[in-house]
Amino acid sequence: MERGELEKLTATKLREFCIDKYPEIQGVSGMTKEEIIEAIVAEEVRLGLRPKTDAVAPKRQTVTDLKSQVRLFRGRRDEALAAKDSDGFREARVGIKRLKRRIRKLRETS
Repeated sequence: MERGELEKLTATKLREFCIDKYPEIQGVSGMTKEEIIEAIVAEEVRLGLRPKTDAVAPKRQTVTDLKSQVRLFRGRRDEALAAKDSDGFREARVGIKRLKRRIRKLRETS
């Protein structure tokens, strides 16, 4: 299964898949979704079912990273409001809105 397909599954289905297909992996019931995906990929690399280039996961942003970006945009928004810069104000509001959407989507998938 490709990494993208694994990420679409819920944590519960990933646990069941991992227990059925890879019983060698220990502690699946206590792992998070990301940890289970990494364990599956590592096991497939070990068995030779997947090339080693897939073993490294791309860096995913966490909710805390996104929230810190929202704080930066709020500062820009306040500065633009004080300077009466409508374009800067609008860009900051749009940035905040996009980041909040990404936060909600991250929370839905986890």
